[in-house]
Amino acid sequence: MDLTDPEYALKWPREVFVAEATDMMRTDRERQSFRADYTLLLEEAFAGSAPATEHSSVQGALDWSGTTRSVWTQSVASLQAITENVPVVSELVRRADELRLHTARPPYFSRRNSSSPPDDRATGEPDWAAAKERFSTFVARWQSTGYFGDMYPNGCVDGDDDEPTMKERLTELYGHEPPPLVYNEGDAWSDDEFCDLVELLHDVAARPRTRYNHEFSQCGYHYSDHALRTGQLFYRIRVNELLAAARLPFQLATQGEDAGRLVTITDDARADLLVQVAQQPTPRLTDQVGHAIALYRSRQSTREDKISAIRELMAVLEPDRYTVVKNTAVGADNESLFRIANTYAIRHNKDTDLRDYSTAFLDWMFWSTLAMVQLCKNLKSEGIVAKP
Repeated sequence: MDLTDPEYALKWPREVFVAEATDMMRTDRERQSFRADYTLLLEEAFAGSAPATEHSSVQGALDWSGTTRSVWTQSVASLQAITENVPVVSELVRRADELRLHTARPPYFSRRNSSSPPDDRATGEPDWAAAKERFSTFVARWQSTGYFGDMYPNGCVDGDDDEPTMKERLTELYGHEPPPLVYNEGDAWSDDEFCDLVELLHDVAARPRTRYNHEFSQCGYHYSDHALRTGQLFYRIRVNELLAAARLPFQLATQGEDAGRLVTITDDARADLLVQVAQQPTPRLTDQVGHAIALYRSRQSTREDKISAIRELMAVLEPDRYTVVKNTAVGADNESLFRIANTYAIRHNKDTDLRDYSTAFLDWMFWSTLAMVQLCKNLKSEGIVAKP
């Protein structure tokens, strides 16, 4: 298998392919009634048809020999019993680090040599219209391939009339009829409606793992065995790419209690801090820190929300104030944070507290407190305690 062949370039993010292929093989092991459509997986994930063709060829030989079906006549003790029967997929997973990513081709001659920059790079301002148009196109493509939990995305001549439509499912989630999924300038989405749709469709995004072609009356493909975890992971990646291309200052959170909700973008260093600090040693601390982060970075976060988030982090720090950081190199810094919180109407909210300050100060206070929470966690994991 020559992984340098352009046919084997990944269209999907590497982590999505590995996670989905691994989970499909695991499900094959655990559910005897399920048979994953690996051909569909390979057709979607790779730039060319060679991986799917190779899998179909090998699988056909195995099916003909009866090897695959014999697996179900005996107890399956490990995942290896399945991966041996999908050798092409298992090898691609094993060698995933060698797979090249399918990247966009360089611009063609006239665009490369144009004296004026392309319109979409002429300004750094957010382009809401472009984001909405691209999202509408993305939604149509995903809907047509069953990615929003639809068994019959194009309808079915033999379909069950009682089967809830996608519009009905979205209405139930949204609380009332959502905006139309097709964007047009005559009936344009407001910015808030657009953001609602981005979050709403995240919650129903699910990758179909099996399909069959209903040939009667050219009905088309029907989809089933939808996987929410893969669908939502893939959705977040693709939509965040779309939002970034339009320079919108938001992205879908990838973890925490606000996963799948639009949050304000931050720089890479602080993004890394968010990932690290979210991993706390107890469920209670995980919930406290996660709630503070979600409250602070929400797209609709108010000044009072930001203050509440900082107050929650101070509550996390309180037990470590004297047992971990006191008399250490960072003890004075930690006490300064508490002194500021006590003075600026964050912890005690006294009449004498100072309140006339900008949200920039709250930003500094939040990130400083969050960093101190992470530092305390690191000190405790190293067995460092405060000196008497």
